[in-house]
Amino acid sequence: MAGKRRTEADDVPYLLPLQLALGAALLGIWELAGANQVSSLASRPSLVLARLWLWITTDLHVHVATTLTEMILGLAIGTTLGVLAGITLGRSPLLSTLLRPLIVAAYSVPLIALVPLIIMFFGIDMLPKIVLISIVVFFLLLFNTFSGVQAIDKDMIASIQIMGSTQREEFQKVIAPAAMAWIIGGVKTALPYALVAATTGEMLASRSGVGFLVMRGAQRFDMPALYAGLLVLMIIGLLISDIATRIEKWMLRWRHAAE
Repeated sequence: MAGKRRTEADDVPYLLPLQLALGAALLGIWELAGANQVSSLASRPSLVLARLWLWITTDLHVHVATTLTEMILGLAIGTTLGVLAGITLGRSPLLSTLLRPLIVAAYSVPLIALVPLIIMFFGIDMLPKIVLISIVVFFLLLFNTFSGVQAIDKDMIASIQIMGSTQREEFQKVIAPAAMAWIIGGVKTALPYALVAATTGEMLASRSGVGFLVMRGAQRFDMPALYAGLLVLMIIGLLISDIATRIEKWMLRWRHAAE
């Protein structure tokens, strides 16, 4: 139709070339700035890509695997504990009121302040990073799950209780489906925080991981290595975000189909 309004989807074919052109222009400016030694901190994209290729052909996979392993284990532990705690507190007004000040106080402690304490307890291998990620993810899932349980229609719960349902049936038929969207949203939100926690732990105390590569580059004033490490983190973050979005859509479609 001649009078049909354009939508955002209509602009997608034109958007990608513009984004690529903008990226190429920025890289060109960066390359020129580095070539003319505008700043000793600028480096050059060509040097960064050369360093990245050197890593790819040697041991980058080891460092990426370390970071991803820490993230996956930390996410699994933090999500499990956070969901269980969120459901428990959401179903118990007395317990949630009793523990609320303690939870808020613990959550207010800056992430970076926990690292020395965790290192003292667990050393500098993979375990302290997993613990750090688990703590971050735990609180995010706790708050999201708690909010999801609190948002459940009380009349719906009362109705199923009148029908003589057990607590297990109440959980399976009402609580879990209603809180699922909140839990999925919490996991999606927790993913970038998990990457930040893993990187922070690796930068402060580690022998492996992408964060370790970034910190090693900074300590040696090796700017190509520093920027290459940041580029790897950006790529990991983009891939994680895309995967999380796809999983979220699939889970929500599955939930609607089940209903």
